[in-house]
Amino acid sequence: MNGSLVNFTQGNFTAHETFWPCVQWRLETELDYDLAIAACYHLPDPFQVQNRKIGIASATVGAASILLNGAVLSGIFRNHQLTEPMYMFVANLSMADCVAGLFSFLFCAIMHGDVMQPLTSLALFCLFFFVLVLSAIGVVLLSMDRYLAIFHPIFYQTRMSGRHVAVSLGIAWPACALVCLSPLMGWNCIDNEKENCMRNSPDNYLILINIILIVAVVVVVFVNVRIFIVLKQRFSRMGLVQKPQDNLPAARRREQRVTARERHQLRLKLKTAVTVVMIAALFIVVWLPICVGFVRGVTCHASDQCTTEPRPYWGLLIAFCGSVVNPFIYALRIKKIRQALLRRARRLANVVHERLWWPSTRVLDIQIVGNVYVQRIEHNAGN
Repeated sequence: MNGSLVNFTQGNFTAHETFWPCVQWRLETELDYDLAIAACYHLPDPFQVQNRKIGIASATVGAASILLNGAVLSGIFRNHQLTEPMYMFVANLSMADCVAGLFSFLFCAIMHGDVMQPLTSLALFCLFFFVLVLSAIGVVLLSMDRYLAIFHPIFYQTRMSGRHVAVSLGIAWPACALVCLSPLMGWNCIDNEKENCMRNSPDNYLILINIILIVAVVVVVFVNVRIFIVLKQRFSRMGLVQKPQDNLPAARRREQRVTARERHQLRLKLKTAVTVVMIAALFIVVWLPICVGFVRGVTCHASDQCTTEPRPYWGLLIAFCGSVVNPFIYALRIKKIRQALLRRARRLANVVHERLWWPSTRVLDIQIVGNVYVQRIEHNAGN
């Protein structure tokens, strides 16, 4: 082994000045991966320090994402009033953001490790796509839920239930895992040399992921634009709502009250639609830089006329930030979720106050003596 390494590393001679271009050139000469790493190990990696800092920042953002989205999940699942399909799909998005937060920890750990082996690089690649596709499908399901609620309200109110949500999510999550993690199940180029591969993944796999993302974006844009057009048309047909007057006939006053109620419901639907658009727009904006860079890399890989250079993973850090912003959109735009979170926060604050700071009075037992209530009370002094 040492004798073979001398042929590649003696005098530290190489045609490249940085680590990864040297490794790529060595691999193109049909050199073994471990030998290519050893031959270029003495060269500097200009982005290693930056990527490690990005990894730490990503883990910090991921921790905040897990805490905030965990609070949203707790507020939804512990409130029996939030059982409508829309809130279940919001909870699904929060769960996807929690998965993104867990992925940020893995990303940080890998960035602080040694040089990635092919299987480790492939796993990071596939898990990234799993997080991306899972979030995209979550936005699609939420948009389709609003589409059914507005265009088919009778069907939505009478047929849609938690069972339909469970079935759709039970199909979406395993399907995303099966498609995105398929290279880890054997559909890769680690053991067999192929020209139509990129980062040990077949080109067909990359094309499939791109098709899924493009279709998801098209569906989200089409559905939300259609919803806005229809809601605006309904508002314009209603016209101005007049305040019911006492001097009008009873039938006229009743008609005005019905019109005012319908306009109020339309305003609530429009507000919910705006919330979904904000979530979809945020998803597209935060994931767009890294997706554009990925498509550019695939295009450059397909044509032999250009070369791609490694860059710091700033786009991934931007994408993680979207998982932190989403809970604020839920809390600020959806009234019931905001109320549920405030109730949970008050309960938590009361528990902390009772156990740590202020003395509390607790009723241990209540007995009835004649017509008088007798309470046995325990006074606890806080620490």
